[in-house]
Amino acid sequence: MLRSRSSSLQRARLAAALLFALAAGGCASRPAPEPDLSGARRASPSASAPGAQVGIHFWMPDGPAARVLSLQVPEGDDEPDEPGREARASSRRRAPSSGPEEERRYVLLTGITLAPAVEQKVAEIADAYFRRTGKEIVVTSGTRDPARQAEAMLDLFRHGADVLGLYRDKAAAREILSAYEEARSTGLPPGAMIAAIEEVIRSQVERGVFISAHLRDGAVDIRNRDMTSAEKRAFLDGVEEVGGVLALEESRPPHFHLQVD
Repeated sequence: MLRSRSSSLQRARLAAALLFALAAGGCASRPAPEPDLSGARRASPSASAPGAQVGIHFWMPDGPAARVLSLQVPEGDDEPDEPGREARASSRRRAPSSGPEEERRYVLLTGITLAPAVEQKVAEIADAYFRRTGKEIVVTSGTRDPARQAEAMLDLFRHGADVLGLYRDKAAAREILSAYEEARSTGLPPGAMIAAIEEVIRSQVERGVFISAHLRDGAVDIRNRDMTSAEKRAFLDGVEEVGGVLALEESRPPHFHLQVD
């Protein structure tokens, strides 16, 4: 009974070894000792001896078999493909950045236009101010035509502003002031007063005289009536940080007048 079990076990091992040898692509066989159920080893009989048991001894070659076996080992550290992963990655790469309108830290009142170079300066100042205060700035005036400049100067006159002190070109300022005083003395309505002032300003522009930098795309007015003292200081610090801009604080009406070089 024991002999029969030992033979069956040996044949099973032989069959398994032959299958593995065929799969690996390289093996060698030689006589092997028959295992003893008691755990002791006996000397192996001759391969040609009748009834000899033949075992299989394997060796791992450096040739094709080794390379075949190595193909079973995954190489690299790529993550397995996950459904939707590439789509999500592409979505993140294609996510649009915030547009200029969303990043803009200033507000333009209706009808206000700025030249590109001037608007760039305003944007930089607004960013500097926002970093310091967390607030946006409001642009109340930009590029003006003679009609808008006339409206602005009528407001100055009505608020009692020192027009001669505000403008560098005193001769041009006096000419406009004379037109205003004459229109007021004759009782003209506001619309007619604006038209009288506009006529003078337009005539000056045609002569190459600009009472205000607003007429040459070089000036901007920033509202400051809602700024605290600390916020005004922060605004002026931002103007200094940006450079190339002269800031004047005017009180009637209250605003910062920026002259862009």
